[in-house]
Amino acid sequence: MTEARMSEPLPFTDVSDDALDWQVLLHSGNATAADRDRYQRWRGLSAEHLAAAEDAEALWGDIGQTEAAAQLPAAPRRRRHWGSAIAASLVLALVGYGGWLQAPALLADYHTSTGERRTVTLEDGSRVTLNSASAFSVNYSNERRTVSLREGEALFEPAADPRPFVVDSGGEAVQGSGAVFSVRRQGRATAVVVAQGEARVGQRLVQASPDAQAQTAWQRGKLIFNGRPLREVIAELERYQHGRILVSDSQLGAMEVSGVFDLNDPHGLLRTLEQRYALKVTYLPWLAVLY
Repeated sequence: MTEARMSEPLPFTDVSDDALDWQVLLHSGNATAADRDRYQRWRGLSAEHLAAAEDAEALWGDIGQTEAAAQLPAAPRRRRHWGSAIAASLVLALVGYGGWLQAPALLADYHTSTGERRTVTLEDGSRVTLNSASAFSVNYSNERRTVSLREGEALFEPAADPRPFVVDSGGEAVQGSGAVFSVRRQGRATAVVVAQGEARVGQRLVQASPDAQAQTAWQRGKLIFNGRPLREVIAELERYQHGRILVSDSQLGAMEVSGVFDLNDPHGLLRTLEQRYALKVTYLPWLAVLY
């Protein structure tokens, strides 16, 4: 993710990542007139830069642009008495991690550990990209192709085949033979994002989402937030790290956060929050506390 204050985007090799990084700066409230001039020059470097800039601008608008985060003053550094919360969270972290090691990974054909992403090609040529701590099994017959998502999240790119391609997520059936879509399972809840085409979720027909690129940015190692409450950001970050992350109070949890996080640097995620929003983080075994 970008630093708290910067004059140029980070030197990612992917021009699309540079373009996203520029959007974070330009909407952070810290951009100067010189920064905006540099951005215009960057856009004009090549046709590739211009296309990436236009895509990033459209993407940023699609995920709900808000000026609240830019106008929000830096969070004050404050002390809280959260000893009991730390103890409780530590217990939950250890129990939760132990539960993941036992199931559902042991029952699945394919799985990833916490922080791991993996792409597999199935026997029919379909591609499945698993997100962190995810697991699924495959059952192909002459009549249909069924993938059972046991835990976590996966992006599906079904190969052309006359048999229906169905993802079973805890009893929720998602059929998208001609679509590219992701399915996320959290307990009994299922969320579907269609990136291309359309998919049938139960009796509903779901069209491609305008912000699908942002919602599935994890497949290329990014998390994109625009004006999201800190508590929601932390809930997402927890999926990619062992242990728990605790926000010390509800006021801090409501603070709006914008940015592009790099999942390939998991230890830098909280560090960037510290720098950008003047937070403090206390690290304990299996637990980090923001205040």
